[in-house]
Amino acid sequence: MSFLSLAFLAALPLAAAPILLHLFDRRRHVVIEWGAMQFLLEAATRRTSARRLKQWLLLLLRVLAIAALIFALAQPLLPGNWLGSTDRGETIIVLDNSLSMQRKADGTSLFELAIERAIETVGDVQPGDSVRVLLSSPYPVWALGGSIRVDSASRPVIEDQLQELRPTTGRSDLLSSLFEAVQAEIEPTQRRRRILLLTDGQGSDWSIPDEGGWQRFREVLTAAAVPTQLDIVELGRGNRQSGNVAVNSVTASRTVVGVNQTFSLTAQVQNYGRSTTPSGSVTWLVDGVDEYDSQVPSLDGGQVHDVVWHHSFGETGIFALKCRVDANDELTPDNEETVVVEVVDEVPVLVLETAPELSELQRDAFFVQAALGRLGDDATAGQGVFVPQLVDEQRLDRLHLDDYRAVVIPNLTVLKPDLVAKLQEFVSAGGGLWIALGPRTDVEAFNQHFFADSGGLSPLALDGIADEAAQQTTESGHSVQTLIDAQVNEHPAIAALADSERLDTGDVVVEQRFRFVPPPEGEGASVLLGLSNGEILAAEKYVGRGRVIVQGIPLRLQWSDLARSQAFVVMIQDWLAYLTQPRATRHNLSPGDPITLHIADAGNRDATLHTPHGDEIELTADAAGDGFVFRSSRTVLPGDYVLELGTLGDRVPFHVSRDPQESNLASLTTADHEVLADLSGLSRTTAEASISGTSFDNPLWPLLFMTLIGMIVAELLLSGMIARERFGSDPIAETTEQFGEISSMSLPPVGAPLVSAESKPAATRRSDFAGVGK
Repeated sequence: MSFLSLAFLAALPLAAAPILLHLFDRRRHVVIEWGAMQFLLEAATRRTSARRLKQWLLLLLRVLAIAALIFALAQPLLPGNWLGSTDRGETIIVLDNSLSMQRKADGTSLFELAIERAIETVGDVQPGDSVRVLLSSPYPVWALGGSIRVDSASRPVIEDQLQELRPTTGRSDLLSSLFEAVQAEIEPTQRRRRILLLTDGQGSDWSIPDEGGWQRFREVLTAAAVPTQLDIVELGRGNRQSGNVAVNSVTASRTVVGVNQTFSLTAQVQNYGRSTTPSGSVTWLVDGVDEYDSQVPSLDGGQVHDVVWHHSFGETGIFALKCRVDANDELTPDNEETVVVEVVDEVPVLVLETAPELSELQRDAFFVQAALGRLGDDATAGQGVFVPQLVDEQRLDRLHLDDYRAVVIPNLTVLKPDLVAKLQEFVSAGGGLWIALGPRTDVEAFNQHFFADSGGLSPLALDGIADEAAQQTTESGHSVQTLIDAQVNEHPAIAALADSERLDTGDVVVEQRFRFVPPPEGEGASVLLGLSNGEILAAEKYVGRGRVIVQGIPLRLQWSDLARSQAFVVMIQDWLAYLTQPRATRHNLSPGDPITLHIADAGNRDATLHTPHGDEIELTADAAGDGFVFRSSRTVLPGDYVLELGTLGDRVPFHVSRDPQESNLASLTTADHEVLADLSGLSRTTAEASISGTSFDNPLWPLLFMTLIGMIVAELLLSGMIARERFGSDPIAETTEQFGEISSMSLPPVGAPLVSAESKPAATRRSDFAGVGK
């Protein structure tokens, strides 16, 4: 026996308190013998032994009650099953339901083999034991509705529910799953636990680099409250394919395009095997219909190849474009990937013209309009989806900015504080703002209203105008040109600008510019473009849901030759696409990103979300501004989602991308198994690796508390019985007549008998104790 609170045993001598009180209470009574006493003694003799037995029993109950209370507070434990409790166990089946479990071995997928093994395990579980099932992908989640007690009725139900489980196209987090299984709640009658992990041994699911996590897992497993056995079964080890060709991703040059606007799609195809694969083909599909075939050359082990397709749509809509590679391997779900593209008539943007009185060629917005393919009321052949609307400061102040996706200021002048506040509210709601600084920009006003001590729209404060042409010279006296550097950062907005083979971004000469004040030490700025002298030319800032880009040169032929370069058109298109993205519907998501769709139709507030597993989730739109919005965060599963709107049947596609690492089927190496064995105690075996936790002790104090309650009740009953025998059970008469008689009686003198023999009839005196002893 052991105790959790051994210090309480020091109070055990208090159990003798009732005995001591009994001894101290004993008094010597003065014996006064009188004539009839012998008759009373004879009558009480037969009751003395029974009363004394009850009194000793009462004293024993009081001693035992105090002792039971002290022992209960000390919380004793009895090892094993001394209390006769039922030795129940629990089996937790951890199922690896990741993408790699869908590969086949002899025509059967590894996940199907895992289900068969799980059903066999349930069949071997003893009646009365419990079973749980934990799925490991995309994160640990309990299946079957929790723990189920196994009997003849529940066993077929468990097997049917196991048959209904399906694999995902995501990754497994086996370390987190094992943590979840070991730390699962333990039932009071549970005495042992077995954890069975069914996996394919894929190396990327084991989080080998997380050494601290595996060490903590070993500590948790060792300290388990019940003996815990961990069995790891690696399925399909004897029949593993060494090669796998997969489509890692499909990206579009623009996800929002105009009608008849050509855009490019790039599919990344990779050979995850070691041997060279033969040449093949990929098929491009639009909403499930084959549209185009591209060729893929033979790929060496680990080689990546990009397949490019140029396409355009002749009508508006939202389209799911899929690339499928024709690969002869055992893992088919990763042979395809999807990207969703929205085709619109136009994306409205505002361009602030600060010199509307000048001729068209001299206006600040002229080159922006030309880059967008729209000069005046005519559209050029190269027009894009962005439709610029020119406004002056007065009209901008009156417009409702929610109707536009972005605002471009090609050459900033001094703006009224109210207009700056209006722009900040617009950006916070998801709008985009592009500010180009020029000769008419006031440094003090900019720092006061746009930078506002880091609380405004600008990411950096302004220092002043820098004359690059006059500042840099060589030792021989020749001037050094300051060029734009697009290689300063990896950013989606400058991916095309950084391609020096296609564009002349690095040849643009900057003669004058605004110099930004460097950020404080320890704080960085998101730089889009730099200069060859190492300084910042353009930076961005997130304000609420929107984005702001500030650049140190105007968007015209002034201070640089940017406006006449090939890169200028690409920069205008790409940066507007980047700035307008927050207000556009995001159809291409990562796991966990919410699905959000804004609608203006008030009569269509119900929708159904179809998940990759075929589940249907009913959604109701919430009021948002002048319309409604559907939201759902149930996007943890990679794959294709479809939002079906109400009774109209409009279907809006969404896609959640998967992790390409799940296509790498490389299993745990010998070195990996050694690392696991060192960190967590898991040994390499296809059968099982068993680790036992701490032994289990039965808590005795609940039984002691119940016994204490019983003894207190028995003590109360016994005390009542003794009291009734001693004092009788007849109630005391409470009448006014008796009190009146007593009060009217005259008391005899002190020392005189209360009742004299003469005052009482002789017959009464003779018969007072006539019945005693009969």
